[in-house]
Amino acid sequence: MNDSTKPYQISALSAEFIDPSEEQAFRTYIRPLAARSLRVALIVWGSLLLLFAGQDWQSLGWSADFKTLLACRVLQAGMLFTFAFMLGRKPQLVSSGRVVTVLEIIGFFLFMPVYFLLPEVAAFTVGVIGLMLLSMFLLIPNRLLLTLFAALTGLALTLSCMALNGRGVEVLLGAFFILMLPVATGYFAAQQLQTVRRRQYAMFNQAKEANRALQAEVERRELLEQELKRQATTDPLTGLFNRRQYEMLFRRERERCRRQGTAICVAMVDLDYFKALNDELGHDCGDIALKHVATLFTNQLREGDVVGRFGGEEFIILLPDTGAPEAERVIERLRKTLENTPVTLQGKPRKITATFSISAVLDSETDISETLRRVDEGLYSGKRAGRNRVVMV
Repeated sequence: MNDSTKPYQISALSAEFIDPSEEQAFRTYIRPLAARSLRVALIVWGSLLLLFAGQDWQSLGWSADFKTLLACRVLQAGMLFTFAFMLGRKPQLVSSGRVVTVLEIIGFFLFMPVYFLLPEVAAFTVGVIGLMLLSMFLLIPNRLLLTLFAALTGLALTLSCMALNGRGVEVLLGAFFILMLPVATGYFAAQQLQTVRRRQYAMFNQAKEANRALQAEVERRELLEQELKRQATTDPLTGLFNRRQYEMLFRRERERCRRQGTAICVAMVDLDYFKALNDELGHDCGDIALKHVATLFTNQLREGDVVGRFGGEEFIILLPDTGAPEAERVIERLRKTLENTPVTLQGKPRKITATFSISAVLDSETDISETLRRVDEGLYSGKRAGRNRVVMV
């Protein structure tokens, strides 16, 4: 029970969390409700004190004793109302419990003159004190041990006044046992109530923590799913679409363009003398060159265009909603940009060129492989003609 390494452990004596930071967090959490409840209790307490002044007047009349009791009641009620007003602006005053405890003890001191000024109602006064002790635990929000300290102080003051008023040992013992009953009852009732409140708070926090963990797990799985999807649809080196993905996109765009009555063109790209570059500078430089080309193509083409890696140093470009003349202009501009944008390899600029072959998709071609067979023939034709050019098929 007192293992402070475990979260949300509650002390049986104080009915507070053993972990000070957890207890402080609970008090901050419950502060608005505690401040409202305490304000109501203080206002009711102060009002009852003023109402008892009427009974004092009936017993004492407008005498010096009455004025003494009235001053005590007005002073105590004034302090209670003042603190209730302060709580409206500074609810944090309720958290430590020190001010409430001081008010309770002062209240007992200001109540004690009644034993000397109205000794004939001593039995009634003991009953009122018992009710006050019980109410302190159940109706006035405060820390349990501070309430117990204030209650025991009030009990000691009561017995001291009764002794000074000439009561015998038997009467004092009887009063002690009578007043210990509301103290013990109030303490154990408040201990159970405050323990339950903290357990509810702990369950609420644990549920929030479980929800956060679940949300984090969901987000992690979503990111993992996105990463798996990315890996399944893209080339790991260049980040371009792989063959499976661009073939799927081709079928989708082909059907869309057919429904809308627009053309779609396919281009194949082969980097010139790429094997010689690999042999001269190594495969690491070759990979850098491939990434350079992939980034350039992606940045130069439209968002709706599709760029994929066919394999090795070959790339595929899909141009939806694009006729052959416009596609030729787009690809020619792409070729020139590539030629005029060298890549830095081993600290030196290296010009990369490529041969392009392009064709509009025929109505009879429903699969990209049918179009690529024609485009591939144009690619070889461009290589034989000297490379670094665009060939229309």
